[in-house]
Amino acid sequence: MCYLCDEYGDPEFGDGVWYLNPKNYARNMYTLRLPDGATREARGAETGSEIQERARGIADLVTAMEKGDQAEYEKIKQQMNESRRRSGTEGQVIPLEEADKVLELCSPIGLIACVCRKGARAIDERNELEYTCMGMGVGMLKWERWPERYKGGVKFVTVEEAKEWNHRMDKRGFVHLLMLAGAPYIGGFCQCDYPDCAAIRRVVDFGGAGAFGAIGTLKSHHVAQVDYDECNGCGICVQRCQFGALKFEVTSQKANIDQFKCYGCGLCQTGCPRGAIKLLERKSLPALVEVW
Repeated sequence: MCYLCDEYGDPEFGDGVWYLNPKNYARNMYTLRLPDGATREARGAETGSEIQERARGIADLVTAMEKGDQAEYEKIKQQMNESRRRSGTEGQVIPLEEADKVLELCSPIGLIACVCRKGARAIDERNELEYTCMGMGVGMLKWERWPERYKGGVKFVTVEEAKEWNHRMDKRGFVHLLMLAGAPYIGGFCQCDYPDCAAIRRVVDFGGAGAFGAIGTLKSHHVAQVDYDECNGCGICVQRCQFGALKFEVTSQKANIDQFKCYGCGLCQTGCPRGAIKLLERKSLPALVEVW
């Protein structure tokens, strides 16, 4: 299991998978309290804001780099990553079948504009026909507090409408990515693609969360595998992979998956016209159990 499951999963729900725990969609509407009961705002007044702490961490990282002190660099990087995880800027890829289960747990569900595409492509999604992102949970009930974020408004939908929308997004080739909104609460369900999505760009271009504790993206609990007896080498799956894990092998005339690069999004599986790709549980493959 991934560290999010260890911290936020519950054996009573979804075999301990963190995003199948209904409690993780029940964020307090008005303030997010720390474990000792203090509010984040009050703690910020005592110890400085998270932004200031992040800035100090980056400055310390740069100093360690200039000195060539690798041990200190790794120590600071680890501390910043732990801070990032506590603040809830982690995300995890999930396949379509799991996405359907998630949408049955959270309420309300709202279709919204994507910030990443606005920044990367200057695409300003202003209506429900253009939205490519989804907000979920009680936090959506106070969306009007951030008018700049929700310029295009919000289209609230039923669970079945959300599933239908998500299946259309899958058909178009978007990766389904859950995002924490203040750990352990899940507040966003991004529909991502490379290079528009900031989270995917970081893992594809930089191989992880980044040196300065940027948003991280965990692989799903699944990994794709090709049935070579069924694969006819059409190459459709290769076109749908956003993580560079798939290639077409000229010699065998078949698709090949690098399972160490695979994020288990399932786009290759749902796009294969012959059903030649299946998803395996990551924990069933010893070499990949800890590859997140």
